[in-house]
Amino acid sequence: MKWVVALLLFAAAPLGAQEEARQWLEDMSAALRTLNYDGTFVYLHDGKLEAMRIIHQADGGVEKERLVSLTGSPREVLRDNKAVTCIMPDSKSVMVGQSRQPQRFHEVPRDLDSLLAHYRLEVLGDDRVAGHMARIVAITPRDALRYGYRFWIGKDSKMLLKSDLTGVDGEAIEQVMFTRLGIGRRIVEADLEPSLSGKEFSWYRQSGGRPPAPAGTGTPAWRVRRLPGGFQMTDYQQRRMRPDSAGAEHLVFSDGLATVSVYVETVAGDSEPFDGLSSMGAVNAYGAVADGHQITVVGEVPAATVQIIARSTVSTAGAGQ
Repeated sequence: MKWVVALLLFAAAPLGAQEEARQWLEDMSAALRTLNYDGTFVYLHDGKLEAMRIIHQADGGVEKERLVSLTGSPREVLRDNKAVTCIMPDSKSVMVGQSRQPQRFHEVPRDLDSLLAHYRLEVLGDDRVAGHMARIVAITPRDALRYGYRFWIGKDSKMLLKSDLTGVDGEAIEQVMFTRLGIGRRIVEADLEPSLSGKEFSWYRQSGGRPPAPAGTGTPAWRVRRLPGGFQMTDYQQRRMRPDSAGAEHLVFSDGLATVSVYVETVAGDSEPFDGLSSMGAVNAYGAVADGHQITVVGEVPAATVQIIARSTVSTAGAGQ
């Protein structure tokens, strides 16, 4: 009887730890959307260190946010539920587009169950960040074809305080960390207004000028024969990569956390094809040429992943079964 009880306890322990990790991640995602906060964070990537201030207001399901660079070229990003506005004083330009979540922290999908076949959810311990006690939670890949993530989550607020993007060796490739953070305070409207009016700047609006490329309605003319486990096509469009090009197929694949884009276009007669690997920080790109077409695969995934996908992208006309 004792060994049966011990076996049951051993089997239940990982499940309990996984459920604890899941709860912390779900609470963190909710906190990022629903809390008022004002803080300064540093972003380490590709050997560069940037500092930014973020002011976030949540009121009745309506989010407003202002992101201000504190190092390098001055710029501001303002976001609400309708639009994102980027103000760039160096070029005296303002870009306005549809509202999308700014890339400030690595966030997790709401459906965590979809990740479990290819990632482990783990609680690693406790730490202290920007004066707040935090629980460290990791999303660890089960293979070497995707990156991992570590999150430092405030014990009281459930707010994300620090995050690491980790490589196949477990070492951090990118880091984001708050150095100062105020949570739950009232955000005054003046703090959400840009420091520059942009009256004398050139304005570019996504809804005006050149219309967006239409989404593909048919079956793509190219497919990937070897996808890492869990990756599925989530989007397909036809895009014009250059004004003089005939257009390119754009296929997007995701495992729920990592995303990879595949671009296929006819090789121009006067252009040099991109063949091989190119890397910038956590982003890897791999180029290959097949049947007179340039295949380019780009994603925040390991180099081996983009190489496998690029080399197994084939025309549906000649791909066979």
